[in-house]
Amino acid sequence: MRQHEIRTCVVCRAKFSATSENELCPVCMLHNAFPGEAESGESSFEEAAKATLDQPSKRFDHYELATGEDGKPVELGRGAMGVTYKAFDINLHCPVTLKVISKRYLGDKSARLRFLREARAAAKLRHSNVASVLHLGKSAGNYFYAMEFIDGETLDDLVKRSGRLDVKLALEITVEVAAGLAAVHEQNLVQRDIKPTNIMVRLSEQGSVTAKIIDLGLAKILGESASEAGISSAGAFVGTPEFASPEQFGGVGLDIRSDLYSLGMTLWVMVTGQTPFRGSSAEVMYQHQHSSLPLERLKDVPQPVVVFLEKLLEKDPAQRFPTPNELLKAIPTIRDAIDARRRITRQSLQTTPFTGSRVGTGKPPAKSGPEKISVARLPVTGSDVFGREEDVAFLDLAWANKDVNIVTIVAWAGAGKSTLVNHWLRRMATNYYRSAELVFGWSFYRKVTSSGTSSEDEFLDATLSWFGDPDPRIGTAWEKGERLAKLVAHHRTLLVLDGLEPLQNPPGPEKANYVSLPSRLFYAHSLPLILGFA
Repeated sequence: MRQHEIRTCVVCRAKFSATSENELCPVCMLHNAFPGEAESGESSFEEAAKATLDQPSKRFDHYELATGEDGKPVELGRGAMGVTYKAFDINLHCPVTLKVISKRYLGDKSARLRFLREARAAAKLRHSNVASVLHLGKSAGNYFYAMEFIDGETLDDLVKRSGRLDVKLALEITVEVAAGLAAVHEQNLVQRDIKPTNIMVRLSEQGSVTAKIIDLGLAKILGESASEAGISSAGAFVGTPEFASPEQFGGVGLDIRSDLYSLGMTLWVMVTGQTPFRGSSAEVMYQHQHSSLPLERLKDVPQPVVVFLEKLLEKDPAQRFPTPNELLKAIPTIRDAIDARRRITRQSLQTTPFTGSRVGTGKPPAKSGPEKISVARLPVTGSDVFGREEDVAFLDLAWANKDVNIVTIVAWAGAGKSTLVNHWLRRMATNYYRSAELVFGWSFYRKVTSSGTSSEDEFLDATLSWFGDPDPRIGTAWEKGERLAKLVAHHRTLLVLDGLEPLQNPPGPEKANYVSLPSRLFYAHSLPLILGFA
């Protein structure tokens, strides 16, 4: 006996009992038998059915997709996870925004989890600068959620239409987004994808502006592991390269200061019309981590805004604003200076240090991490590490053993030393660097001069400055090493040095009398840990 299967007609969406591979119900099949006038070999009905297969259902529970003059659904945006449409709530008789998961992800459990997490994370937020989620549902096997409809345009569209925005308008939008990020921060979240396409703006006839964050697809709870989040593997990059912070590429632990960096990138786009770093994804990644800002492109931007951007776009998170609220406190100073045509200094924007606490939320303070982290100078590597469990365990034991001060990793080129260390650092980051107070990384391979000599002095000057030496250029290399060792020894510090081979085997006649940099630091003063790899 032939089995009957209940299907949904691809044209009228009616349920019918099927005994073959037909996608049409009997009524639509009857219509199909009388195609009428068709200019091609394919009937107009078949064309309509084919078009319907490529389009979403026009009804999701009590939400109906709005259609344009061509009869197709009005699409508001399209991202990696899903498509956003304009829709109508037939119960409340009001427009809404409907986000529907892409069909290609319906069978992907991780993708579905990420989509549901996005909806639930957004639903926790009730703030005038974050789009509110109204409903989460499932219709005909397809997940969707409804948000408030914002009658405006994306910031990306506004910038493309305007070329670049008036500075005061750009600052106002920055204030609106920062206020939304303050609400994100209160929920112990990091958004991880602040960019113009994820911000909706509405300009009133009176000249006021409203901006709302509309996408929390990559939002992550602080301290949550990748496996708990279910949206990325440990150490893997998530975000948009043009707007991502240096620490996002490094796979280290993120906090709200990463979102403030992305907001700084967004402000840069608003006042210049383009991103500061361009090229392939790998090139952009490198520039975020290692290149100076092209400040010459800001020659037409008021000086207070330039200083503001420099602070937002510091590669070291500790040098940025610690929270969105601290950023908001600096805005009056910037506005007043613009109006008075007065210059400001970085110190005039100085705020309280970042502590990770949330006063007034009633929540216990988050586990504290290092006071300062600088790993942007380490090489960018892949995140996959296989068969190195013993090596990783060895590094874990070395860090836990207070009698170990130096670990040197020596292997042939291409053996994966940098990848191993980066993998270990990412593991450390998920555990707040396991009581490390300071984390500093440096690569000597990038710092070799054209004459072939390693710029050890450059390393010492930069490192001394980072650790707080009042005058890092004074003294011989040995004296600088002694001072650095004493500064480092005051804190539980992890110092990671990449590319030590040029320093272990320097060129020239001084080779015979040369004492390696790690050895000089070690003999000068006992250190918590130097991790060096050639």
